[in-house]
Amino acid sequence: MFFNFFKLLFKIICFIIGFVALWFICALLLPKIKVNTDNTATAKNATIYVRTNGTHTDIVMPKQIDVPGSVVSYNWNNLVNDSLFPNVDSSYKYIAIGWGDKGFYLDTPEWKDLKFSTAFNAVFGLGSTAMHVTYYKSMVQDNKRIKELTLSAADYQSLITRITQSFKLNNNKIQLIPHPNYGIHDNYFEANGRYNLFNTCNVWTGNTLKAANVSMGLWTPLQAGVMDNIP
Repeated sequence: MFFNFFKLLFKIICFIIGFVALWFICALLLPKIKVNTDNTATAKNATIYVRTNGTHTDIVMPKQIDVPGSVVSYNWNNLVNDSLFPNVDSSYKYIAIGWGDKGFYLDTPEWKDLKFSTAFNAVFGLGSTAMHVTYYKSMVQDNKRIKELTLSAADYQSLITRITQSFKLNNNKIQLIPHPNYGIHDNYFEANGRYNLFNTCNVWTGNTLKAANVSMGLWTPLQAGVMDNIP
């Protein structure tokens, strides 16, 4: 009886190890299979950035963009009004938006604060999600943490649409999550979708960029899968 139990336990452990190994192999290889490689649009005059903290990626855009001679025109105050950010004034020119597990965002300021329940709920999609919005005064490409992209007017509009759809709306308004936050220029909002092992914050970034016709990896669960696909 005990022999059968340990035999079953051994099989379960081997399965878990094999599954984790397969996940990491796919996480390393699938980002190398690119989509949107035939993007030949020439009128690319809307500049955005992709920013990483080493684990998580955000999409950074001008708070207001109005390119002369182009139909590119949008003000993120239409959706995320900066009046919701008491410490943000007119000197803040850029807005960074990311999507992720709500428990990770709100309850894990540092890795040492990570709880087993938070990780378990995130991996298996048992928790809800949130949008993290941060304002910046400037944005400078540094090739490792911040990379620059230029989009056409149509692709930038697709980006706006995709990001907007990620916010959970109530009467057409975004829903602020009361939280002390980790900085003086960021906030969290309710989001659509479920975070899990196959649909991570970086998958959201990759898929959002792909919706804007950016050449990106097939599946991007790790931040490197996003950043390495941006020249």
